[in-house]
Amino acid sequence: MMFSLLNLAVMVSLLSFFSGRNRNIHFKNWETESNLLVTGENEHYDVGILGTSRGRIFSRDSNHLTMEKVLEKKVINLSKGGGGGLMPAKIHLDHFYRRGNRVDHIIYFVDPWVFFSPINNENNTFFLRDEPFELSILWDLILNRFPSQRIISYIQMIAVDDWKRLGQYGSPGLDRLTLKAIDPVKLEEARDHYLELYDYDKFDYYSNFLTKINKIVKKHESKITYIMLPILMKDFPGAGQVDEKIKEISRNEEVGYYNLIDKMYDRHFFYDHMHFNNNGVAHFTETYMKSILEQIPLKKRTSNEK
Repeated sequence: MMFSLLNLAVMVSLLSFFSGRNRNIHFKNWETESNLLVTGENEHYDVGILGTSRGRIFSRDSNHLTMEKVLEKKVINLSKGGGGGLMPAKIHLDHFYRRGNRVDHIIYFVDPWVFFSPINNENNTFFLRDEPFELSILWDLILNRFPSQRIISYIQMIAVDDWKRLGQYGSPGLDRLTLKAIDPVKLEEARDHYLELYDYDKFDYYSNFLTKINKIVKKHESKITYIMLPILMKDFPGAGQVDEKIKEISRNEEVGYYNLIDKMYDRHFFYDHMHFNNNGVAHFTETYMKSILEQIPLKKRTSNEK
Protein backbone atom coordinates (compact mmCIF):
# COMPACT_ATOMS: atom_id res chain seq x y z
CA MET A 1 0.00 0.00 0.00
CA MET A 2 2.89 2.37 0.79
CA PHE A 3 4.40 1.66 -2.62
CA SER A 4 1.09 2.46 -4.32
CA LEU A 5 0.74 5.71 -2.38
CA LEU A 6 4.30 6.66 -3.33
CA ASN A 7 3.57 6.02 -7.02
CA LEU A 8 0.38 8.05 -6.77
CA ALA A 9 2.26 10.95 -5.17
CA VAL A 10 4.90 10.87 -7.93
CA MET A 11 2.23 10.82 -10.64
CA VAL A 12 0.31 13.74 -9.09
CA SER A 13 3.55 15.70 -8.76
CA LEU A 14 4.37 15.16 -12.42
CA LEU A 15 0.88 16.13 -13.56
CA SER A 16 0.99 19.23 -11.33
CA PHE A 17 4.26 20.23 -12.98
CA PHE A 18 2.68 20.16 -16.45
CA SER A 19 -0.63 21.68 -15.34
CA GLY A 20 -1.20 25.25 -16.48
CA ARG A 21 2.09 25.68 -18.27
CA ASN A 22 0.26 27.32 -21.22
CA ARG A 23 -1.62 29.90 -19.19
CA ASN A 24 0.53 32.68 -20.59
CA ILE A 25 -0.90 32.02 -24.07
CA HIS A 26 -3.93 34.20 -24.78
CA PHE A 27 -6.17 34.30 -27.84
CA LYS A 28 -9.34 36.16 -28.70
CA ASN A 29 -12.60 34.22 -28.95
CA TRP A 30 -12.62 34.53 -32.74
CA GLU A 31 -9.00 33.38 -33.09
CA THR A 32 -9.34 29.89 -31.65
CA GLU A 33 -11.78 27.11 -30.80
CA SER A 34 -10.05 26.63 -27.44
CA ASN A 35 -11.74 27.88 -24.29
CA LEU A 36 -8.83 27.61 -21.87
CA LEU A 37 -6.58 29.76 -24.06
CA VAL A 38 -9.26 32.47 -24.14
CA THR A 39 -10.53 32.41 -20.58
CA GLY A 40 -7.66 34.18 -18.81
CA GLU A 41 -7.76 34.97 -15.10
CA ASN A 42 -9.69 37.38 -12.86
CA GLU A 43 -11.59 38.82 -15.82
CA HIS A 44 -15.11 40.26 -15.72
CA TYR A 45 -17.61 39.70 -18.54
CA ASP A 46 -21.11 40.99 -19.05
CA VAL A 47 -22.27 37.86 -20.88
CA GLY A 48 -21.06 34.26 -21.11
CA ILE A 49 -22.28 31.74 -23.70
CA LEU A 50 -22.54 27.97 -23.41
CA GLY A 51 -23.59 25.55 -26.13
CA THR A 52 -22.50 23.34 -29.02
CA SER A 53 -21.18 24.49 -32.40
CA ARG A 54 -24.51 26.30 -32.79
CA GLY A 55 -23.38 28.54 -29.96
CA ARG A 56 -19.76 28.65 -31.09
CA ILE A 57 -20.79 30.14 -34.43
CA PHE A 58 -21.62 33.35 -32.53
CA SER A 59 -17.86 33.91 -32.16
CA ARG A 60 -16.36 32.44 -35.34
CA ASP A 61 -14.95 34.79 -37.95
CA SER A 62 -16.30 38.33 -37.35
CA ASN A 63 -19.46 37.20 -35.53
CA HIS A 64 -18.08 37.77 -32.03
CA LEU A 65 -17.33 41.41 -32.72
CA THR A 66 -20.77 41.85 -34.31
CA MET A 67 -22.43 40.33 -31.25
CA GLU A 68 -20.52 42.55 -28.81
CA LYS A 69 -21.31 45.64 -30.90
CA VAL A 70 -25.04 44.87 -31.03
CA LEU A 71 -25.26 43.99 -27.34
CA GLU A 72 -22.81 46.71 -26.25
CA LYS A 73 -21.40 44.15 -23.83
CA LYS A 74 -18.20 42.19 -23.23
CA VAL A 75 -18.83 38.53 -24.11
CA ILE A 76 -16.98 35.27 -23.39
CA ASN A 77 -18.05 32.28 -25.48
CA LEU A 78 -17.46 28.87 -23.83
CA SER A 79 -19.46 26.86 -26.37
CA LYS A 80 -17.72 23.84 -27.90
CA GLY A 81 -17.92 22.65 -31.47
CA GLY A 82 -18.20 18.95 -32.14
CA GLY A 83 -21.42 18.64 -30.17
CA GLY A 84 -20.21 19.58 -26.70
CA GLY A 85 -23.18 18.73 -24.47
CA LEU A 86 -24.23 19.29 -20.86
CA MET A 87 -21.35 17.44 -19.22
CA PRO A 88 -18.65 19.26 -21.24
CA ALA A 89 -20.42 22.58 -20.54
CA LYS A 90 -20.18 21.97 -16.80
CA ILE A 91 -16.46 21.16 -17.10
CA HIS A 92 -15.69 24.39 -18.96
CA LEU A 93 -17.89 26.55 -16.75
CA ASP A 94 -16.24 25.14 -13.63
CA HIS A 95 -12.81 26.02 -14.98
CA PHE A 96 -13.90 29.52 -15.97
CA TYR A 97 -14.98 30.34 -12.41
CA ARG A 98 -12.06 28.49 -10.84
CA ARG A 99 -9.71 30.90 -12.58
CA GLY A 100 -11.28 33.77 -10.66
CA ASN A 101 -13.38 35.02 -13.57
CA ARG A 102 -16.80 36.62 -13.16
CA VAL A 103 -19.77 37.00 -15.49
CA ASP A 104 -23.07 38.78 -14.97
CA HIS A 105 -25.30 36.67 -17.20
CA ILE A 106 -24.83 33.19 -18.72
CA ILE A 107 -26.78 32.38 -21.88
CA TYR A 108 -26.94 28.63 -22.52
CA PHE A 109 -27.99 27.78 -26.08
CA VAL A 110 -29.36 24.29 -25.43
CA ASP A 111 -29.98 21.75 -28.19
CA PRO A 112 -32.45 18.87 -27.72
CA TRP A 113 -30.01 16.13 -28.72
CA VAL A 114 -27.54 16.81 -25.88
CA PHE A 115 -30.13 15.47 -23.42
CA PHE A 116 -30.21 12.03 -25.03
CA SER A 117 -26.86 11.26 -26.62
CA PRO A 118 -23.71 9.96 -24.87
CA ILE A 119 -21.64 11.12 -27.86
CA ASN A 120 -22.44 14.71 -26.83
CA ASN A 121 -21.56 14.08 -23.20
CA GLU A 122 -19.25 11.49 -21.62
CA ASN A 123 -18.31 10.00 -25.00
CA ASN A 124 -17.58 13.35 -26.66
CA THR A 125 -14.12 13.28 -28.24
CA PHE A 126 -13.93 16.94 -29.28
CA PHE A 127 -14.49 19.16 -26.25
CA LEU A 128 -10.93 18.82 -24.89
CA ARG A 129 -9.10 18.10 -28.14
CA ASP A 130 -7.89 21.70 -28.46
CA GLU A 131 -7.49 22.45 -24.75
CA PRO A 132 -4.18 22.52 -22.79
CA PHE A 133 -3.70 20.28 -19.77
CA GLU A 134 -5.04 21.40 -16.40
CA LEU A 135 -4.96 19.10 -13.38
CA SER A 136 -8.24 20.53 -12.08
CA ILE A 137 -10.02 19.56 -15.32
CA LEU A 138 -8.55 16.06 -15.11
CA TRP A 139 -9.97 15.81 -11.62
CA ASP A 140 -13.38 16.99 -12.90
CA LEU A 141 -13.33 14.29 -15.57
CA ILE A 142 -12.71 11.67 -12.90
CA LEU A 143 -15.37 13.00 -10.53
CA ASN A 144 -17.96 13.20 -13.32
CA ARG A 145 -17.20 9.62 -14.37
CA PHE A 146 -15.97 10.24 -17.86
CA PRO A 147 -14.69 7.10 -19.63
CA SER A 148 -11.04 6.19 -19.22
CA GLN A 149 -10.44 6.85 -22.95
CA ARG A 150 -11.45 10.52 -22.49
CA ILE A 151 -9.24 10.84 -19.43
CA ILE A 152 -6.22 9.28 -21.12
CA SER A 153 -6.66 11.35 -24.28
CA TYR A 154 -6.76 14.51 -22.18
CA ILE A 155 -3.55 13.59 -20.35
CA GLN A 156 -1.94 13.22 -23.79
CA MET A 157 -2.57 16.93 -24.39
CA ILE A 158 0.51 17.53 -22.23
CA ALA A 159 2.65 16.87 -25.32
CA VAL A 160 0.95 19.53 -27.48
CA ASP A 161 2.66 22.89 -28.00
CA ASP A 162 1.38 24.26 -31.35
CA TRP A 163 -1.84 25.74 -29.98
CA LYS A 164 -2.29 28.37 -32.67
CA ARG A 165 -2.51 25.71 -35.34
CA LEU A 166 -4.48 23.17 -33.33
CA GLY A 167 -7.10 25.61 -32.09
CA GLN A 168 -7.94 27.16 -35.45
CA TYR A 169 -11.44 26.80 -36.85
CA GLY A 170 -11.18 24.50 -39.85
CA SER A 171 -13.69 26.28 -42.14
CA PRO A 172 -13.23 30.06 -41.98
CA GLY A 173 -15.79 32.05 -43.91
CA LEU A 174 -18.35 29.23 -43.91
CA ASP A 175 -20.82 31.43 -42.04
CA ARG A 176 -20.89 33.89 -44.94
CA LEU A 177 -22.70 31.30 -47.08
CA THR A 178 -26.46 30.94 -47.38
CA LEU A 179 -28.41 27.69 -47.51
CA LYS A 180 -29.69 27.36 -51.09
CA ALA A 181 -32.85 25.47 -50.20
CA ILE A 182 -34.44 23.66 -47.27
CA ASP A 183 -34.10 20.02 -48.31
CA PRO A 184 -36.77 17.72 -46.77
CA VAL A 185 -34.72 14.61 -47.67
CA LYS A 186 -31.63 15.86 -45.83
CA LEU A 187 -33.75 16.85 -42.84
CA GLU A 188 -35.26 13.38 -42.69
CA GLU A 189 -31.80 11.83 -42.93
CA ALA A 190 -30.67 14.09 -40.09
CA ARG A 191 -33.68 13.03 -38.01
CA ASP A 192 -32.78 9.36 -38.50
CA HIS A 193 -29.14 10.12 -37.62
CA TYR A 194 -30.05 11.73 -34.30
CA LEU A 195 -32.52 8.98 -33.41
CA GLU A 196 -29.81 6.37 -33.93
CA LEU A 197 -27.67 8.16 -31.36
CA TYR A 198 -30.44 8.72 -28.81
CA ASP A 199 -30.61 6.82 -25.54
CA TYR A 200 -33.86 7.92 -23.92
CA ASP A 201 -32.90 6.18 -20.68
CA LYS A 202 -30.14 8.77 -20.28
CA PHE A 203 -32.51 11.75 -20.29
CA ASP A 204 -32.90 12.08 -16.51
CA TYR A 205 -29.18 11.63 -15.91
CA TYR A 206 -28.16 14.34 -18.37
CA SER A 207 -30.97 16.66 -17.23
CA ASN A 208 -29.48 16.61 -13.73
CA PHE A 209 -26.50 18.50 -15.10
CA LEU A 210 -28.77 21.52 -15.59
CA THR A 211 -29.25 21.65 -11.83
CA LYS A 212 -25.50 21.22 -11.30
CA ILE A 213 -24.78 24.08 -13.69
CA ASN A 214 -27.40 26.25 -11.99
CA LYS A 215 -25.76 25.66 -8.61
CA ILE A 216 -22.35 26.69 -9.98
CA VAL A 217 -23.82 29.85 -11.50
CA LYS A 218 -25.72 30.75 -8.30
CA LYS A 219 -22.62 30.15 -6.17
CA HIS A 220 -20.73 32.74 -8.23
CA GLU A 221 -23.62 35.22 -8.20
CA SER A 222 -24.30 35.08 -11.93
CA LYS A 223 -27.65 34.86 -13.68
CA ILE A 224 -28.43 32.13 -16.23
CA THR A 225 -30.96 31.93 -19.04
CA TYR A 226 -31.55 28.88 -21.24
CA ILE A 227 -32.50 29.43 -24.87
CA MET A 228 -33.58 26.75 -27.32
CA LEU A 229 -32.19 28.02 -30.62
CA PRO A 230 -34.19 28.00 -33.88
CA ILE A 231 -33.96 24.78 -35.92
CA LEU A 232 -35.11 24.29 -39.50
CA MET A 233 -36.36 20.78 -38.69
CA LYS A 234 -39.92 20.91 -37.37
CA ASP A 235 -40.90 18.51 -34.56
CA PHE A 236 -37.27 17.82 -33.70
CA PRO A 237 -36.91 14.50 -31.81
CA GLY A 238 -37.06 15.00 -28.05
CA ALA A 239 -37.61 18.77 -28.23
CA GLY A 240 -40.97 18.60 -26.45
CA GLN A 241 -39.55 16.51 -23.61
CA VAL A 242 -36.63 18.89 -23.19
CA ASP A 243 -38.94 21.89 -23.26
CA GLU A 244 -41.05 20.50 -20.41
CA LYS A 245 -37.96 19.64 -18.35
CA ILE A 246 -36.39 23.10 -18.66
CA LYS A 247 -39.74 24.74 -17.89
CA GLU A 248 -39.94 22.66 -14.71
CA ILE A 249 -36.37 23.49 -13.72
CA SER A 250 -36.83 27.19 -14.49
CA ARG A 251 -39.83 27.33 -12.16
CA ASN A 252 -38.14 25.48 -9.30
CA GLU A 253 -34.69 27.04 -9.55
CA GLU A 254 -35.60 30.56 -10.69
CA VAL A 255 -33.64 30.58 -13.94
CA GLY A 256 -34.69 32.07 -17.26
CA TYR A 257 -35.89 30.07 -20.25
CA TYR A 258 -37.00 30.90 -23.81
CA ASN A 259 -38.05 28.30 -26.35
CA LEU A 260 -37.25 29.87 -29.73
CA ILE A 261 -36.99 26.63 -31.69
CA ASP A 262 -39.67 27.64 -34.21
CA LYS A 263 -38.40 31.18 -34.80
CA MET A 264 -36.42 32.31 -37.87
CA TYR A 265 -37.62 29.49 -40.10
CA ASP A 266 -35.90 31.01 -43.11
CA ARG A 267 -32.98 29.55 -45.06
CA HIS A 268 -31.44 33.02 -45.47
CA PHE A 269 -30.39 32.93 -41.81
CA PHE A 270 -28.53 29.60 -42.13
CA TYR A 271 -25.48 28.30 -43.98
CA ASP A 272 -26.61 24.68 -43.53
CA HIS A 273 -29.69 23.06 -42.00
CA MET A 274 -28.45 23.53 -38.41
CA HIS A 275 -26.14 26.56 -38.15
CA PHE A 276 -26.75 30.29 -38.46
CA ASN A 277 -24.78 32.22 -41.04
CA ASN A 278 -23.45 35.66 -40.11
CA ASN A 279 -26.77 37.28 -41.07
CA GLY A 280 -28.55 34.83 -38.79
CA VAL A 281 -26.19 35.57 -35.90
CA ALA A 282 -26.67 39.32 -36.32
CA HIS A 283 -30.45 39.02 -36.65
CA PHE A 284 -30.85 36.68 -33.67
CA THR A 285 -28.61 38.85 -31.51
CA GLU A 286 -30.50 42.04 -32.38
CA THR A 287 -34.02 40.60 -32.33
CA TYR A 288 -33.91 38.13 -29.45
CA MET A 289 -30.68 38.04 -27.46
CA LYS A 290 -30.53 41.78 -26.84
CA SER A 291 -34.13 41.84 -25.61
CA ILE A 292 -33.59 38.85 -23.33
CA LEU A 293 -30.52 40.38 -21.71
CA GLU A 294 -32.32 43.71 -21.24
CA GLN A 295 -35.49 41.91 -20.05
CA ILE A 296 -37.57 43.51 -22.80
CA PRO A 297 -40.57 41.51 -24.15
CA LEU A 298 -39.62 39.73 -27.36
CA LYS A 299 -40.77 41.24 -30.63
CA LYS A 300 -43.41 39.54 -32.72
CA ARG A 301 -42.13 37.44 -35.60
CA THR A 302 -41.83 39.12 -38.95
CA SER A 303 -42.89 37.32 -42.12
CA ASN A 304 -39.35 36.24 -43.00
CA GLU A 305 -38.88 34.59 -39.60
CA LYS A 306 -41.81 32.18 -39.85
